[in-house]
Amino acid sequence: MMLILSGTTEGRMLAAELAERDIPYIATTVTEYGGELLLKTVEGTGAELKVGALQKTSLKQLIEEKKIRGIIDATHPYASKITWMAYRQAKASKIPYLRWNRPGLSEEEKDGCIAAANYEEAAKELAAQPGAWLMTTGSNHLDVFCRRVPVHRMVVRVMPFPEVLSKCFQLGFNPKQIIAQQGPFSYAMNKLHLSEYNLAGIVTKDSGDIGGVREKIKAAADLRLKTILIQRPVEPESLKAENLEQFREFLLLIQ
Repeated sequence: MMLILSGTTEGRMLAAELAERDIPYIATTVTEYGGELLLKTVEGTGAELKVGALQKTSLKQLIEEKKIRGIIDATHPYASKITWMAYRQAKASKIPYLRWNRPGLSEEEKDGCIAAANYEEAAKELAAQPGAWLMTTGSNHLDVFCRRVPVHRMVVRVMPFPEVLSKCFQLGFNPKQIIAQQGPFSYAMNKLHLSEYNLAGIVTKDSGDIGGVREKIKAAADLRLKTILIQRPVEPESLKAENLEQFREFLLLIQ
């Protein structure tokens, strides 16, 4: 039995690959929405689906009870907590661990962006900048920015879920400051949002092509606006794969 830590497009792709090879697995996702998407892949394959955040104890228990033979970490590049927890637990349980690597921006592509090591640093950078900005970092860390930056200086682009909108309202955002729409967004849409709201720049993460980061940076650059780019967190020095061929090689190691 394999364990896939999912919640991303790549996670669903890897789950489908396991199903095609008749390799039993458990797939996990944090959100109900992620679970619904993953269910379409898991359904009919005999695989199991677990929705909800894993903690250290529950992960250890899952590995022991289900006799997990290997962990495939296909979580988001910025989900560092679960990545490090899974890596350490795999070592403790003496089972293989594979990190799916989503390629990010090159140093050349980052050139011209204001680099921030984390959300706190990004909030400090934003506080020092003039004008209103487009926030495209999701809803989980909006409170970090709200502690340093007046709410009226931000327009947030978030997923259109009731709980997300409720959080935005609780933080003080009004409906005119909320773009509730699922991405990724095209170059034209990014440019439209930046122009229509008369914004000074965009705050984003290096989420790779799937996250549409290049389209965001290019739209801002062409409008001569600034980009605050939150850098990827440090990851474990582990076995990695970024294409199906490499993933299949990993599967051969554990069979």
